[in-house]
Amino acid sequence: MLHAVLAMLAAATQLLSSEPAPVVRASVVVETSTLREAGAGPAIALRVRSSAAAMLRAALIAEDGGPHDPVVAVTVRPLPGAAIGYSSTVAVLHEGRSLAFRRQRCSLCTERELVARVERSLAGLAPRLRSLAASGS
Repeated sequence: MLHAVLAMLAAATQLLSSEPAPVVRASVVVETSTLREAGAGPAIALRVRSSAAAMLRAALIAEDGGPHDPVVAVTVRPLPGAAIGYSSTVAVLHEGRSLAFRRQRCSLCTERELVARVERSLAGLAPRLRSLAASGS
């Protein structure tokens, strides 16, 4: 009986360890340095970077891209003047060119709402990033 349980555990471990490896690579760059609120830039950058890394893993894209691999570039800025909120751009860059991007304005939104919008933009660009990274172009 114990032998059968150990055999099942070994088989389950082998199945879990045989997840497909990422077949392509990309990098993530997050720019939040212009945010005015104390601590907001690093906090938002951490949350966005975490979301971008999860999106890459879900698309089987490794996050250790080299100089010839695509880049997911996220920029978050405060709205101009006295306006309250953020603007964000999520772009797929390759060899200095912007191949796909999404811009949005988030008036009177919280940091959580901003990150949710950036996550939706990341999800929308994931297929483009995947096809670009897979083609190696």
